Amino acid sequence: MRESLDTIPCWQCTSAIRMDACMDLRDTYREKKGIRLSYNDIMAKAIAVASRKFPLVNARYEDGQVRVYRHTNVGLAVALDGALVVPVVREIDTKGLEQIAADYKAQIAKARDNRLLPEDMGCGSITISNLGMFGIENFTAIINPPEAAILSVSSVRKKAVVITDENGEDQIAIRPMMNIQLSVDHRIIDGLLASRFVEYMKE
Repeated sequence: MRESLDTIPCWQCTSAIRMDACMDLRDTYREKKGIRLSYNDIMAKAIAVASRKFPLVNARYEDGQVRVYRHTNVGLAVALDGALVVPVVREIDTKGLEQIAADYKAQIAKARDNRLLPEDMGCGSITISNLGMFGIENFTAIINPPEAAILSVSSVRKKAVVITDENGEDQIAIRPMMNIQLSVDHRIIDGLLASRFVEYMKE
């Protein structure tokens, strides 16, 4: 982490996501398939889909070179007693949500049982750090080198937002909202690309 702060020119952007569709998706999987999706599972899949359009998110800065990887390997920051580890689920871009959820559950269980192997870590292109369960509204995570980016995921909160009705009129409504913040290595991903990536991921 010290190396990250000392050597990476980091750039951040924050955006708010309406979570209605994500909440409906989680309910559908739970009711029809008996599968409990986490927001991390959904965010990882959204990252993988957006990475097809913006492949530099799958890059790593290694040995003075930018290396772009074919698949999206997404790490997940897991807090243990006195430690933080980042197990990775590989090739998220080739998997459906059901498999992604199962793979993350298995990796988290291995982390908590101190059974992670070296090949379970250190192979990611981007990491998710989620503090939503603690009610955190916004935070900045530190990039996990040599990865190109890290996504901070905050809590879902009901907020007053402006929506446009079917008549084109603006209305104030209460909607579940969540802040995400993308931190990127500016040597690989500039501000315009990062902003476009976040907007596409939301979409």
